[in-house]
Amino acid sequence: MQTPLLPLTLLMAVLTATCLHAAPKETVILAPQPFDDKLTGWEARGQAEFAGDAQQTHDGHAAARITIAPGTPLSWQQIRKRCGDAPGETQPADQFRASAWVRTDGAVAAPGGYLALEFVDAADNRIGIAHSQMGAGLGSTEWAQLTAEGTAPEGTKALRINLVLNAEGTVWFADAEVVRTARFEPWPDLGNATRDIQIDLAKVVHPNFGGVGFHAFQQSFTWSKDEWDNVIYKKWRELNPSFVRLNDNQSWDRAKWDDVADHILRMKQTGTEVYMTTWDPPVLKTDAERRDYARKVVDNLEHLIRGRGCTNIHYYCMSNELSLGKWGSMAADMETFKAYHQALFDELKARKLDVKLLATDASPVDWWNTVEWAAKNMDDITGIYGGHHYVNDRALDDERFYPWFLEKAQWGAGIAKAKGKNFVLGEFGSKQDGRTIDGVMHDCCVYFDTPQESMLGIQVPEAAIAAINGGVYAMGYWTFMDLPDEMSKTYINKWGLFRASGQDHSTRSLYYAYGLLTKFFRGPATVYAVETSDPRLRVAAIQHHNRKTWSIVIVNRNKREVSVQIGARGAGVSPAIPDGTAFRKYVYDPAHPPMNPCGDLQGPSGKVAMKRGRLTDTIGPMTLTVYTTAYDDTPPAPVKGVKTEKAPDGGIVVRWQANSEPDLCYYRIFRDGVQIGSTVATKYSDRNAAGDTGVYKVVAVDQSGNAGR
Repeated sequence: MQTPLLPLTLLMAVLTATCLHAAPKETVILAPQPFDDKLTGWEARGQAEFAGDAQQTHDGHAAARITIAPGTPLSWQQIRKRCGDAPGETQPADQFRASAWVRTDGAVAAPGGYLALEFVDAADNRIGIAHSQMGAGLGSTEWAQLTAEGTAPEGTKALRINLVLNAEGTVWFADAEVVRTARFEPWPDLGNATRDIQIDLAKVVHPNFGGVGFHAFQQSFTWSKDEWDNVIYKKWRELNPSFVRLNDNQSWDRAKWDDVADHILRMKQTGTEVYMTTWDPPVLKTDAERRDYARKVVDNLEHLIRGRGCTNIHYYCMSNELSLGKWGSMAADMETFKAYHQALFDELKARKLDVKLLATDASPVDWWNTVEWAAKNMDDITGIYGGHHYVNDRALDDERFYPWFLEKAQWGAGIAKAKGKNFVLGEFGSKQDGRTIDGVMHDCCVYFDTPQESMLGIQVPEAAIAAINGGVYAMGYWTFMDLPDEMSKTYINKWGLFRASGQDHSTRSLYYAYGLLTKFFRGPATVYAVETSDPRLRVAAIQHHNRKTWSIVIVNRNKREVSVQIGARGAGVSPAIPDGTAFRKYVYDPAHPPMNPCGDLQGPSGKVAMKRGRLTDTIGPMTLTVYTTAYDDTPPAPVKGVKTEKAPDGGIVVRWQANSEPDLCYYRIFRDGVQIGSTVATKYSDRNAAGDTGVYKVVAVDQSGNAGR
């Protein structure tokens, strides 16, 4: 039995038809009304003058006025109103839009006036929020509309619209409105029906996909040679990402920049494209100061690229997440961001240095309106667009996250595509912690070291699949590895696929899920549209340019095992996947993560071949499956010249001759038949050896995961 096909690339339209069942017209929750003198029905919060103002009207409706006097402490002064709490008005997964019109006078500091839509639970606690665009210039010359859109998270019982001023001066708000744009309806249960998946060779989502990768921090810190060879570079080569976002600091001296260059050159060996962004740029007020600073930045970029050969550096942004002085400050002051990038663009052009400037690096999705602003106001100096997002308002088991994020990815990539440019998801990840505990700020994934941790291997790849199908050029999960504990006594950052806590460099379960995507969803590649008969299957398919190999990934959100048939169609369209093509199959099951004590990526569970134009298989419940032809079956030659010697400080040092295979990845070291480590070097120190006894063996492993004898 087969069910009708559902286009993933048009999934939001299908959601309207079969999943959300949007009403013929939107449902008004809060209708636009004039404000009276006392702002009846609205709650005023903070130190300010609040009043209705019949002298300022929009469409004949009196406005609300908020005035903050000079010297008044800013505390997000606002008026707010609860709504959507009537029976049946608001349900989890419903979609909403809040809007209002704004005018300002004297509110020249960012962020000025804006609105926020809050989702609240039965106890009136906020459990989700969506923001409108921000900016001190909004409404300064005429009425400007503010809009915020969001989806009600689990536990939502009501809504709250907030009209906010966070600057000295006066702001007027008018015609506040809240509308339910779509109503949640359950997806159908398809039971035991075979799911059809079709790769549409006639529909290209992206012709030159850059790949799945990381933000990486390892270049910022000092590591021992063993840490580099046995952990960091070993894992980097094994996961083999084709894209990375790196942070820099313009206060580094030349010795540090040369150390960074060494790291980037190792990334060049793995074919990794680099996007760089600066942490903590200086606050500069004049064009002359910004020109001087741009010369310094470009001096460092030129040294890396021309002086050291780091030609894999392709993109640069002047700041992380529009931060200048404080986090995200330029989201409400885009003219300043533009001024910095103008100075950088002029300097890069003068030196004929081919580095594209990225706009805007904003986070979260609510702030991607800054990308729209950049496309309208600074496209001539922008080479690529990008933003970030963390899944803070969606639970790990939320099956509606994927279509929501797919729509956002399509929107962001669409802004860039309209300008003939690419869009990068520079950072993304699951839910952030952000608490301060005993004086220590915890910038961590909240699910690490909890029973839910293994489900990150479903949600994070699901976000990557949405980005791929949304037309995003490349993406970087935050982060490749944890920041080292010793970095700060008041701050820890734990997001990595593996730890960096003293001598503990153990992998997390996410390594064995997301790592499959970085390894097999490399660029350059062509992304094709995919159709599926089951909205609970998230599928992406690419063909690599170099060897014309294929990689297909499926996240199964069904809580049951399902049968799938995968085919490729498109009359007269090349390439095709001929019968007999054998795909290796890799599986990540969060119920049984394939953990390896030496941190080696899991091998294939078998092969599945195309027969009669179909790849037919069964995939487990709530699992990630990757099918790929990006491999060979030829293992490396046996390692020669294995020798051991006692180390001066105890233990045994094992040495061997290097293998010569061009696709060599790393070596596994065994003592008495048990693997004790992995390394990219030709030496390994066994510090746990008991005396000088033991039989040692070294096995070479290639990029296909084949192990020699």
